[in-house]
Amino acid sequence: MLSNPDARLTHRVSGENLLDPDDDKKEGAMTIDEALNRIGLGRGQYFSITVMCLFWIADGMQMFIFFYLPKAVNEDWGTPADAIGWIDGSMFIGVAVGALLAGHFGDEYGRKIIILTSGAISSVGGVMCWWVTGFLPLLFLRFVVGIGVGGFGPASLSTTLETCPSKMRGKVAIAVGGFASAVGRVLVALLASALYDPAYNPNYSRFGWRVCLLICTIPGFLALILGLYVLAESPRWLLIKQRKEEASQALRNLALKNGKGDEFPEGTELVAVEDDLLVSTDSTWQRLSVEPYWSALVVASLSHCFMAFAYFGMIFVLPIYIDTYGSLHGWSQGAKDITLVIVAASEIPAIFILMFTIELEHIGRRWSAIGSMAGCSLFCMIFNFHVISELFHSSYGVLVPSFFARGFAAAGLIIGGVYVGEIFPTHVRVGGLAVCSAFSRFGSAFAPVISGFLIVDFHPSDWGMWTKLQPLRVFVLFSALSGLAAYLIWELAMEPAGRHLPSNEEETMEQVDEDREVGGNLNEMTRMISPMAQSNSGKGLNRSLSREAMEKAGSSPVTKPAAERGSYTYETK
Repeated sequence: MLSNPDARLTHRVSGENLLDPDDDKKEGAMTIDEALNRIGLGRGQYFSITVMCLFWIADGMQMFIFFYLPKAVNEDWGTPADAIGWIDGSMFIGVAVGALLAGHFGDEYGRKIIILTSGAISSVGGVMCWWVTGFLPLLFLRFVVGIGVGGFGPASLSTTLETCPSKMRGKVAIAVGGFASAVGRVLVALLASALYDPAYNPNYSRFGWRVCLLICTIPGFLALILGLYVLAESPRWLLIKQRKEEASQALRNLALKNGKGDEFPEGTELVAVEDDLLVSTDSTWQRLSVEPYWSALVVASLSHCFMAFAYFGMIFVLPIYIDTYGSLHGWSQGAKDITLVIVAASEIPAIFILMFTIELEHIGRRWSAIGSMAGCSLFCMIFNFHVISELFHSSYGVLVPSFFARGFAAAGLIIGGVYVGEIFPTHVRVGGLAVCSAFSRFGSAFAPVISGFLIVDFHPSDWGMWTKLQPLRVFVLFSALSGLAAYLIWELAMEPAGRHLPSNEEETMEQVDEDREVGGNLNEMTRMISPMAQSNSGKGLNRSLSREAMEKAGSSPVTKPAAERGSYTYETK
């Protein structure tokens, strides 16, 4: 790890410093990172952060509301709890589809249009749920809402990372994507508590589950209206697309809003990185299908999928479990509701702690992710065997492990997204985040369906020991998957803390080589996982080999002229 983050500048493949003052850099020219560090964090970013937070609150409410509605929908339509799981599943499949669409269009056409379009789709789709009269139309509309929610996330996180100074981007990204989304989930829990409160809302006389769906769209509409006026395109993306004047003007506007106009004068030239890379006509998916991206994408996507299954499975199971468990132990309905609200609120302190740990020198993003996922695994196992309840002889002891398991799981998902956003370079950042998000949502989609099947009470004569093992099979499954997610992040072996965001594959490969001492087997996994990279070795860069491996093999890097550029090539010394 470099001790001085500002020393990590863009390099040409030959090793020359593109930004050497004795080179051809013009006086007064800056890189994006230099400009953002001078401009700092201020009112300019706060406008867009407010929009992002409102969208993330809406995201948290829209995605989680149906986890609390099985009872209300059952009383209205007679739909059983395991069938309600398909409503959640249809939305998460929509989120996966929306994320993949955003991954392509966000890298090709910009972040801003994807954020606003996705927000409009999710908000309008949520309002249309008011008029549904049947199960299948509701499935379709929740799928549409999911497309909007899925498209917003990767573009929003990329914009946040790309417009904040290096030292602040991790904390801001976690605060925006994590804290705001957690607030949305807590608001949903409170909304559900009011829905089922017999004193305030007897027999749903004040409002029913359809009104809950309408309330969840309010933050999204507010964000959409405000975003039309205050959101700006990412200057880093504009520069990668060779729109230097627009990128410079975007930074100038940001500097003026922050009161730092002197730090970035009008017309300041921005230094582009690797001009020969900028003319590539490859699609996002083509760029992601070769090393060093492919292996990192596979490992990170699987980790996201497993962690999301555990997280959303817990959220789906816990209300049903608490309702049954509480009734067996004489809990009042108020005690059940308060328990669910307390567990949902666990995400907020978890996120605050995460904002602190990611900046610690020996922890950073990677170990924060590993620790969060491993913590979830541990407390799921403790919850499963009722260790706390047995130890203190109190049925309320189940609250403790469920509180910590939920908090660790939320932290693991949030830091996982930030981690992926920082290891992928600008021209594939939204695409990389989108693929990981899509895998995450597939895990989320199957979590309520599989969990709903596992908690259904089958007759012992039909299922024998399968029924007797019900308490074990669900939370042990969550524990195993979150533990496997932690292991995959360890294998990824990359630590982005304290570095500028990478701009191309060369910088990503340098990061792989520099982080070899932190553990993991990314380079070995690269050669094992990616036959695509091996087949491409005759066409250009065999990206399954790191810079260090190439040097040991006696090769040195050279670049093709821009007109001939397909990828980097290596010539034997």
